[in-house]
Amino acid sequence: MSASHRAYFVLVGLFALWVGAWGFIAPTEVGRALPWTVPPLHARFIAAMYLAGFTAMLLSLFVRQPGSMRIALVLASVWTGALFVVSLLNLEAFDFAKPQVWFWFAAYAVYPLWGAWLLGRGRSSGRASAAGGRVDALLVVVAVACLVLAAALAFAPAVLAGLWPWKVTPLIAHVYCGPFAAWGLAALLLAREPRRESRRVVLVAMVVFTVLTIVASLLHRPLFNFGAAAAWLWFGGFAAWLLIAGRSLLQRN
Repeated sequence: MSASHRAYFVLVGLFALWVGAWGFIAPTEVGRALPWTVPPLHARFIAAMYLAGFTAMLLSLFVRQPGSMRIALVLASVWTGALFVVSLLNLEAFDFAKPQVWFWFAAYAVYPLWGAWLLGRGRSSGRASAAGGRVDALLVVVAVACLVLAAALAFAPAVLAGLWPWKVTPLIAHVYCGPFAAWGLAALLLAREPRRESRRVVLVAMVVFTVLTIVASLLHRPLFNFGAAAAWLWFGGFAAWLLIAGRSLLQRN
């Protein structure tokens, strides 16, 4: 692993840990890590995403084959790139007198370009790893669900905000499109990835994300309206995703 790869995983991972720790442990203080404040349930859901990202970056530091870090790089590059675009489209929501806003824009401008450059350097090993093998159909289902949701969040955030299982603003709905797009593409790549090491890195991160999301949702369950289908779809969808990721993680082939 090159020094540039290590630096990328360390810096992106530390940023993800900073946001995730504040958001999950002290959700009312999440404004110390994010450029805007959000209610505790949102803070913990965002933290679940970032702690899963931290997990992927941490595990990537210990892979033995260069191609095994490819999917984690895709996850981080798409995630940060999409959030940078969403941030540019919602500049009015940012207070540029805050230092964390400038750090946010600097980080999300650099990380996707850096990740894309690292992906370009490892293109040959990535192609070799994807050749042949069977397709994991359940991971394809996860990929399609995440990508469809990400597209809806990107192009119709106000509509999705009205359908969300708890109160959410169109801005936050728009922000959520980046992580879901990243998970969708990662799941699509995982579905055809034959190497266990490469699969393990992102599948463990998926398990972390789904477990923490379920825990966060249970901690704030009074905010969910279980008389509506959206709440049941939320809990059922994440439970199914957890089972699929766990099953894929335990598979030997």
